[in-house]
Amino acid sequence: MHTPLTRLAAASALALSALLVLPATHSQAAVCNTSTLAAGNHSFTVSHGGLTRSYRLHIPRNLTTPAAVVLSLHGLGSSASAQQSDSGWDTTADNARSFVVAYPDGVDNAWNVAGFNAGVDDTGLMKAIVDHVSARVRIAPNRVYISGTSLGGGFSHKMACTEADFFAAAAPVVFHLHSSPQDYVCAPSRPISVLEYAGTRDLLVRYNGGTSSVAGQTVTHLSANASFQKWAELNGCTGTPTTTWSFLSSNNKQYRNCNGGVVVGLASLACGHGYCTSTSFGRPSDDAWKVFSTQVTPGLPADACSR
Repeated sequence: MHTPLTRLAAASALALSALLVLPATHSQAAVCNTSTLAAGNHSFTVSHGGLTRSYRLHIPRNLTTPAAVVLSLHGLGSSASAQQSDSGWDTTADNARSFVVAYPDGVDNAWNVAGFNAGVDDTGLMKAIVDHVSARVRIAPNRVYISGTSLGGGFSHKMACTEADFFAAAAPVVFHLHSSPQDYVCAPSRPISVLEYAGTRDLLVRYNGGTSSVAGQTVTHLSANASFQKWAELNGCTGTPTTTWSFLSSNNKQYRNCNGGVVVGLASLACGHGYCTSTSFGRPSDDAWKVFSTQVTPGLPADACSR
């Protein structure tokens, strides 16, 4: 999916560590590391699936450990640097001081979802990055979350659908569940919180759903509300959603009576196809963290060093 123009962060603002290439292994048993890298921004590469993959890592000052991990994914044609600059997750992390943020780069600036990058193991990459982070930061394996913008949001939906035993919650931005191409089955292994942020002025992934054609790929989306209701159904939510915020025609609604204590949300925001951080609502990352911070993946440890 098309994303906002990439805005590179000034090099003087980055404290990038030397690139490090290590073979990636991943499992539910994250590495125990009792020390933590210095606060700031670091850049790494990992070898996974026969490819050298890169990601950025943001560590807030005065981080409390074991820390949660948020994976934040860019959109089609964008980059990890643009996602870090404009998604708002660095600021949310700096304020919370309880989680780190990893920003991966997609192969050819795309992700394996909605017909793009079909042969690329991006699912395994997410797990490999968490393992790589775990060797550098003391983390909580049961508090790993995923968010993304545009096509990155589509991949966030996919991870909630297929990897609910690894991710504690997901927050897709400007991408609804899609019905075509049918490249995966949405059948989460457990109830999982999903918070979607949709632009009512979006002309690409339209709020009311429909077909978009980008970069030679045609994708048919559910409407934002149909996507919201599908997640409510999958999570066994009952009753009517609570409106947590509203302003003119914009609002944020959440189902809170769902199986497993999860939350399903839809923020309908007066924005187009972008990060939606400049509306009266504030940053989607701040809103998502309010729910993320209450959610854990059952069966995984709260501290990689406690086993």
